[in-house]
Amino acid sequence: MGCNDDISVVDSIATKETNKYYVSNRTPLEPSKLIKLPVGSVKPEGWLLEYFNRQKNGLTGNLGKISAWLDKKDNAWLSKSGEGKWGWEEVPYWLKGYANIGYITEDKEMIDEAKIWIESVLE
Repeated sequence: MGCNDDISVVDSIATKETNKYYVSNRTPLEPSKLIKLPVGSVKPEGWLLEYFNRQKNGLTGNLGKISAWLDKKDNAWLSKSGEGKWGWEEVPYWLKGYANIGYITEDKEMIDEAKIWIESVLE
């Protein structure tokens, strides 16, 4: 911002029309005040990149090595019938963050692992 730019404070962002560039709520719902940008549209740098790298190298990136629910053997999430010993809700919560971090940091290993789970669920 330059020295001559005006700054204003608003109580709420206007929602009179939908955002034509990103998917938002459809009628009869009111348009979203804030719309999530597609994963990968913003490239992290500095402290944000460090934050993602710490998640990648920490619990999120290593949960598959220590969690019984992410064991691929007899996992209901990877089964075409949806049955198996492991089928608890930990998988989708973990996968959402794991896949996002993989795509945001362009980590091929994480993306490939996420695809195994995503493609199995979609099948």
